[in-house]
Amino acid sequence: TEPAKASKEKLNQAVDSAIRGCISSIESAIGTFIGRKRTAESAIRGVTGRKNKTEAAIKQLKKAKELFIAENCRIFKTNAFDFLSSNKNNSYDLIFLDPPFTDNIIDETINLIIKYELVTPKGYIYIEINKNQKFPDLPKNWIIARKKNIANVCFALIKVI
Repeated sequence: TEPAKASKEKLNQAVDSAIRGCISSIESAIGTFIGRKRTAESAIRGVTGRKNKTEAAIKQLKKAKELFIAENCRIFKTNAFDFLSSNKNNSYDLIFLDPPFTDNIIDETINLIIKYELVTPKGYIYIEINKNQKFPDLPKNWIIARKKNIANVCFALIKVI
């Protein structure tokens, strides 16, 4: 029926809006979570204002965790490659990848996720890269659910099947 369809559309819009809000609020933290070859603390010290943005993003993540009562959610602020290689026995439902564009490490990061099977079946990977950068090659069981360019950024939501 029309009212049910309208309600479903409003719900979808609300969920999309909430997800976009969470994604935009954690963009600063993503670069420290996945993508830095040095520790997050030393990486952000060298960029004016970056440390404050990262700390704010981490606080926002913690608030979102509480809001959604995400008991199994864990937030990490650490060297990405150390984290990936030390979590060989863990897998995650959602991984955010937003490495610094100039480091060209997205392929290496994806290879570690594949090698250590860090994303669960039916899990998701959110990727942000420079829109002029070659989009990474994905395994056959990774399907692009959404992909869009905004300004100089290409972002994609990948579903593992």
